[in-house]
Amino acid sequence: MRIGRHTYVIEYGHLALITLIAGLVFWYLLDARSVSLSVNNLLLVEPVSLFTLALYAFIVPQCFHRVDEAEAAAIASDQDPLSPTAAPDYSDLIKMGALSVALGLMVFLLETIGFDIAVFLFSAAAMVVCGERRPLRVLVFSLAVTAVAIYGFRAMIPYPMPTTLL
Repeated sequence: MRIGRHTYVIEYGHLALITLIAGLVFWYLLDARSVSLSVNNLLLVEPVSLFTLALYAFIVPQCFHRVDEAEAAAIASDQDPLSPTAAPDYSDLIKMGALSVALGLMVFLLETIGFDIAVFLFSAAAMVVCGERRPLRVLVFSLAVTAVAIYGFRAMIPYPMPTTLL
């Protein structure tokens, strides 16, 4: 795309995806507000929706890149769907599978071993799967995530939450 003497490359797929997400979030926010304006109804929906829409406003400009003519031609040839590609790397699929299994185990074990231990084990497993190898960082971060999650949910939700240690 040319504007004046400048050439811009637009990431249409990324732009379409985040616009779809922002549109759905905006629709959900309007729908939730039309039902009731009570704090109990909007306690989680409104702040998360507004945060998501703010992130959208910061991400949209990153979909437009100013390039020179030679670089624009090179980018166009790189984006050819018929060009040969390298063999796929399955390590990312294995990581996604491991994270999915860890999440499933966390949900399955929430009532059995308690929310606190299940969240701790999931956050530790997620960090290890994503590449963190220093045990102290895994321990400290997992403890922090567990404390914030448990005390945060207790402050927001009046229902009993079975925990083992906290």
